[in-house]
Amino acid sequence: MEQFPESTVKVFLKNMELDVRIGLHDHEIGRTQRIHVSVELYACGKTYLKNATRESIIDYSHVYEALKSWSKKSHVLLIETYISDLMDICFADQRVQVARVAITKPDIFLEAETAGVEVFLRRADWAQSA
Repeated sequence: MEQFPESTVKVFLKNMELDVRIGLHDHEIGRTQRIHVSVELYACGKTYLKNATRESIIDYSHVYEALKSWSKKSHVLLIETYISDLMDICFADQRVQVARVAITKPDIFLEAETAGVEVFLRRADWAQSA
């Protein structure tokens, strides 16, 4: 018999495009670059849909608003710095048990569609790393 994972609900924001100051190479300093950010937030599927209300759901708009503010930040050297910030944003909601986030730079290499970093973390693992 096929095994299925624990029941989950995925709330997501896919390929949000932002212009940010990022990069560690000389040609990246002092200018903005286009990035794409994707976020998947996983919650307990057993209870999430029961009596769903505005107050009981995971609202992705707070992630969206936090990401929009990145364009005002000073230069950041590493994608991983933004990833760390994003994980804090994701796990601020106690219903989020797992987060998968990806940040890509679509314009970095002519021969590649995109380059970036993706992280999949459970809440307990993020809490241990803090």
